Amino acid sequence: MARVRFWSGFHWPSVLLMLGLCTAGILIIYSATRGTELADLRNASIQQAAWVGLGLACFSVLAFSDYHRWVAQGWWWFGGGIFLLLVVLAFGREVNGAKSWLRFGPVGFQPAEVMKLAFLVGSTALLVALRERIEKFRTVLALVGLALLPVLLILRQPDLGSAAVFLPMCFGLLFAGGTRLRFLLIPVGLGLAAFLAIYLWVGQFGKELPGLKTYQNNRIRTFFDPNLDPLGAGWTIRQSIIAIGSGGFTGKGFLRGDQNLYGFLPKNIAYNDFIFAVLGEEWGFVGGSLLILGQAALLICIAWIGLRAPDFEGRLLAGGVLGMLFTHFFINVGMTIKVVPITGIPLPFVSYGGTFLAVCMAAMGLMQSIWRQRRLG
Repeated sequence: MARVRFWSGFHWPSVLLMLGLCTAGILIIYSATRGTELADLRNASIQQAAWVGLGLACFSVLAFSDYHRWVAQGWWWFGGGIFLLLVVLAFGREVNGAKSWLRFGPVGFQPAEVMKLAFLVGSTALLVALRERIEKFRTVLALVGLALLPVLLILRQPDLGSAAVFLPMCFGLLFAGGTRLRFLLIPVGLGLAAFLAIYLWVGQFGKELPGLKTYQNNRIRTFFDPNLDPLGAGWTIRQSIIAIGSGGFTGKGFLRGDQNLYGFLPKNIAYNDFIFAVLGEEWGFVGGSLLILGQAALLICIAWIGLRAPDFEGRLLAGGVLGMLFTHFFINVGMTIKVVPITGIPLPFVSYGGTFLAVCMAAMGLMQSIWRQRRLG
């Protein structure tokens, strides 16, 4: 009886959706890297399956623990995340123009991804301490100020995509905490104003944004006009749109995507940042819609867990996870169809990569902990 009750505490729809997305990711990664001449990618799907196993271990640890303990230690986790960001700036390995990897022999990870989880529990601890003033604008400033520290360190790497996730996480945390709507609209307005300023400065006047490397400015510039870099970032955007469009309603079939197979969609990014383009070509509108619906359904499950959370801490954690996963989902899919600039941000549970996958599955473990606490008392 105890065993039945133990397992019945899970929110199974979210667990099954998570596992379904992970399975789809392994299949698409296999297709995206099949026939590649890049030695590092030949076993990518097998590595991804191993990382799913690691992610399940992280998921289990957090799901079977009390999430209040993680929040109580939130400042320690936040401090540890900041320490890792400082270490990677000093000793990190540079990949694709960004010093974002720490390596210990054959094992490597990205501290910026770990920082997202550390910020989640750290910011939850902050808002719990400020609960009586959650509706005050000063609380908004305090949380945004806390987020600025990891954002500035991540921008130094530079990793624009990872840095862009923290503000939406703040929005999710504050919204879940009950902050007044007019205060939440301020960061939204600032974001829109920043986009307009970037559009005028980079897109219309052809200037570079200070603090960004040349290739990052080129990505933003070619978002507004792909013809400016027809063989670089502009090429990638065009080939992504062609791949998705050529898939039609039902797709060309598994392992039959021409854009991917013949390398028109660059192999070094097709399995990660542009994995949705591979899916769209091979599985078509039907497959793309199913994946989007799967991601959306998972987000709805997280929102439901937050709404039914037994306490303030649970609602905050769910709001932060919702903000993180939605931002990754929106930006990743958006950049493959030219809705947002290329930022190099992975699709949750689907894109190749161990660190972010483990972070996502650990975050889902926290969601299960919240649900189990509610069900089991």
